[in-house]
Amino acid sequence: MSGEIGLLWLVDADPPSEAPGGRGFYPANGRTDPPDERVMVERLNTAARLIAAEAGGRAVVTIHTSPRHREHLFAEPYAGIWQGLRDAGTDLALHPHEERLDGRTHYGNLAHMRGVVEETMEAGRRIGIDFTVFRSGGFAFHDALPALLAQAGIRLDCSAAPGHVDASRDIAWPDREEIVLDAGEQTIVEVPLGWNGEGTDLSRDYLFNERQDLDGLKRVWDAIRQRFDAGLAPPVVNFLTHGFGLVAEGWRDQALRFLDHARRNGARLISAAEAEAIVLAHWARQQEPTPC
Repeated sequence: MSGEIGLLWLVDADPPSEAPGGRGFYPANGRTDPPDERVMVERLNTAARLIAAEAGGRAVVTIHTSPRHREHLFAEPYAGIWQGLRDAGTDLALHPHEERLDGRTHYGNLAHMRGVVEETMEAGRRIGIDFTVFRSGGFAFHDALPALLAQAGIRLDCSAAPGHVDASRDIAWPDREEIVLDAGEQTIVEVPLGWNGEGTDLSRDYLFNERQDLDGLKRVWDAIRQRFDAGLAPPVVNFLTHGFGLVAEGWRDQALRFLDHARRNGARLISAAEAEAIVLAHWARQQEPTPC
């Protein structure tokens, strides 16, 4: 196989947390204060500027919700920022971080997740945002979630980190890149985190900007390119960056230099709609009978 690989630039816009390390970021607790507005606005405005300059608006930016910050990010000044991103051609993804106080998640509780999705989809509609893209918090997922998402109008998911498993966090991705998730009578297109097809270390084996160095990101991309040419990698992957990284000179420079490397080595930055079209066309070709 040859040709371009679709690269979906993903900007995770989670608010700051006093509990770093990936466990229990945003559970309901005694603190109900909203995120630091100055910090969040700087992150979002920086992301918007970089996405416009580097990708012509083509990227996905997440809108956070959680037991601690259920609707904070749907109010002003954020609503106006989301609308500006949408109008510039940037896709917005619903991004629930559903943590418990003990660090586990609510992703295994479908009644809870259904309520979260319905409530926050409606919160989006109130500010003119119709979500069609989803990203789970911390790569968590559940086998029954695609059907729930499809019923709510979600068509594309960016949650997968192939091979990454942590049962305590409801993470159990197979060590292969699924590009279409079974959602009952419908399907959900999956755009997985770029993966080298080898290990499962977030600091070595994936396109995760703030966990890698530039040489590591390049090695992962070059492995994706080789696997794609051999027919082993999907036609689209995502590159995960974070708002906190894009305002830090080192991580920001690294992300931009990686994007330049990827584009010079077979990547094309794409929108969510383009990713969906590429995947569905690829999937349709795979379903065609093999000539005898």
